[in-house]
Amino acid sequence: MKLDILNKYTGELIDSLEADTVETINEKIKRTAQWEYKLLNTTMEERIEVIKDIASVLVKNKKKIKDIIVEEGGLPVKYSEWEFSIIEKGYSYVDWFIDLVQDREQRDLESGLKSLLKYQPMGLTIGITPRNTPMSLPMYYWGASFMTGNPAIIKPSTACPLTMKFCIDRIKESDFPFNGAYDLVISPGDFATKLFIESYLVKNIVCVAASHTAKQILIDYADFLKKNTQRYLGVNMITQPFKNFVFECAGNDAGIVMPGVNLELVAKWNVIASYTNSGQQCFSMKRIIVHQDIYDEYVELLLKEIEKLKMGDPRDPTTDIGPLGSRRILMMMEVMVSEAQKHKGVKVLCGAEKIDTGKSYGLFYKPTLVEIPRENILDFDKAPFLWREEAFGPVRSITKTKNLDDAIYLANHSNYGMRAVVYTTPENIERFSTELQAGSLYINSEPMQANISTALGGWKDSSYPPGIKYPPKEMVKSKIIYNGSKENAKNLFSKTNHTKVKTSL
Repeated sequence: MKLDILNKYTGELIDSLEADTVETINEKIKRTAQWEYKLLNTTMEERIEVIKDIASVLVKNKKKIKDIIVEEGGLPVKYSEWEFSIIEKGYSYVDWFIDLVQDREQRDLESGLKSLLKYQPMGLTIGITPRNTPMSLPMYYWGASFMTGNPAIIKPSTACPLTMKFCIDRIKESDFPFNGAYDLVISPGDFATKLFIESYLVKNIVCVAASHTAKQILIDYADFLKKNTQRYLGVNMITQPFKNFVFECAGNDAGIVMPGVNLELVAKWNVIASYTNSGQQCFSMKRIIVHQDIYDEYVELLLKEIEKLKMGDPRDPTTDIGPLGSRRILMMMEVMVSEAQKHKGVKVLCGAEKIDTGKSYGLFYKPTLVEIPRENILDFDKAPFLWREEAFGPVRSITKTKNLDDAIYLANHSNYGMRAVVYTTPENIERFSTELQAGSLYINSEPMQANISTALGGWKDSSYPPGIKYPPKEMVKSKIIYNGSKENAKNLFSKTNHTKVKTSL
């Protein structure tokens, strides 16, 4: 099957790639897995030096990489700079991660003797990444695998595989050590994931996807285990070993605005948090919750800031809103807005207009703000779809809250818990810090903080297992080693205790 990659803005054909088949995927798995023991016998210091050298290769090709990100991803050029910088800094300062996976001593509580807590690679790791981050997440997982000594296969989205392919091609051209330990699979996600699940050589699957997709992968894995069940003496024995799964999923982040703060500044920050990359980010602010005493003033300021956003050619450095990643997203934005409008009291405050070329490119949805009355949210199952699920595009909701208790309740009234942002006076900070159900909390600050030292994931349906995560930490397994050689040397290694064995011919 041939994959045609089109410019998301112009529709121009950028490149055509042959999709991987069952045979090529299984061959890549087999070939890459052979490096498990080779990498196990290298040092982290060796691998880190290679990563730093790779950073210089990427920097030399920065302009070309950014151009590909803009073309195939539709990301505005200003966003592509941020996307590139995450990997440039992460690879250059990879030493920051050493403490997360460094071997350490552990003292026994009873004897006082010390053991070594040792971290070792999981084994062949699969990184499955989404289309909205053509470089940062694929290269992050690739670098995390390399650092921790895991051979790895990265499967980027088929909507934007060229960025990662270009990066890996440049790395392999540079003839770095261990190049054979890594590969790309370019194939539709469902097809490739099934093969990853079925391969006994794959030990670890790290995936960024919608929560519903992640759950389906777990269901597929359970079905696979069920098919590999044999019955012995009346007991079901499942013959396939466990795999490790790590999911970073959707976000439906709340942004809370309380009285006593600079509303004009907060409005500017919140527009950036809500609409950067056309809102196509898991950690975008999606549900804005505003205290009733400042609601009208804040809405007016927010609308003024939304009006300033420039929509158009992503190659233009002044563009804020680029084309959507797919027709499916355009349709989803339309459905979410129209469904919300069926609920009593819901108002579209701005946007809700599309630019539809009738093709798979040049698709835009104007930045949209939808007001949802509080009473429409209280019964969660009957709340607008826009409130319940992640709007992965430039559509955001805003709701009036009565007081601090109510603001916390509304923010937590969600199946998701990736991030939350709060603007409030100091006396309220402890309550919000303790009670908000999110993996990351930003208080009285710019909410779009995301760099190489930012942990991924969250609570509830935003991550599995729950909690924020650093990828290198998710790619190692631990073992405890007690070495009694020193304490027992006299008895073990004394010549007088050696057994003499007589032999005769």
